[in-house]
Amino acid sequence: MKLRDKVVIITGGSGGIGMCTCEQLASEGAKIVIADINIEAAVALEDRLNQLGYEAKSIGLNVNEFDETQKLFRFTIDAYGRVDVLVNIAGGSAGVFLNTAHSIFSDSTQERWQEIFNVNLFGTMNCIRSVINHMINRQTGKIINFASIAGIIGMQKAAEYSAAKSGIVGLTKAIAKEVGPHGINVNCISPGVIGTERIHNMPKKMVEDWRAGIPLGRIGQPGEIAKMVAFLASDDANYITGANIPVDGGLTLNPNF
Repeated sequence: MKLRDKVVIITGGSGGIGMCTCEQLASEGAKIVIADINIEAAVALEDRLNQLGYEAKSIGLNVNEFDETQKLFRFTIDAYGRVDVLVNIAGGSAGVFLNTAHSIFSDSTQERWQEIFNVNLFGTMNCIRSVINHMINRQTGKIINFASIAGIIGMQKAAEYSAAKSGIVGLTKAIAKEVGPHGINVNCISPGVIGTERIHNMPKKMVEDWRAGIPLGRIGQPGEIAKMVAFLASDDANYITGANIPVDGGLTLNPNF
């Protein structure tokens, strides 16, 4: 129980990776605040975790709105009195909560760029900004951001997503330098192709092409990302900060991806 009694906010907590992360950290003893734009799914996960004997609460959250991230912070303080760990999973490039779609850069629109930057880079910034002074005052805390291998190697038909995720990597490193003297660790995870529902619903040929380019020869599982989050949230990672850790089966080693 490496996270016993740690208070952890997880944004995007009801999605594929988010749900596994909530389950993993709860099993390690953490008190979980599930924050998600899909409040029905967040409440369902809260109920399930509590029925299993864990401690969890849920709240609706649109990370695009700074006022909502402030409400999330106050909700957590009212419930548990502090924030030990912030996990910024909310984001993405497709789904029912995004109005725009992938395209090649020459066909891209300002609307698409703004939407992707809002939900990824600016959303991450809003959540960090809501807790950072609290962590500075306590002289402790861990922040775990989510980028993507797209932010490392670039992804065709996703220039805006690649740029936003690369921005999260830079944001992680800059904030890590600022708050390191206050005992706060700030790190980033860059998942590769992970077997969430969204991936399973993609064309089989596309997913198979991705799998063929992964040195380990398989698609990753959400639980493998969750275990990395649990490690970075624990005291075992106290001397790691400013890192961007690919969890991708070696996909970033493939020059043709």
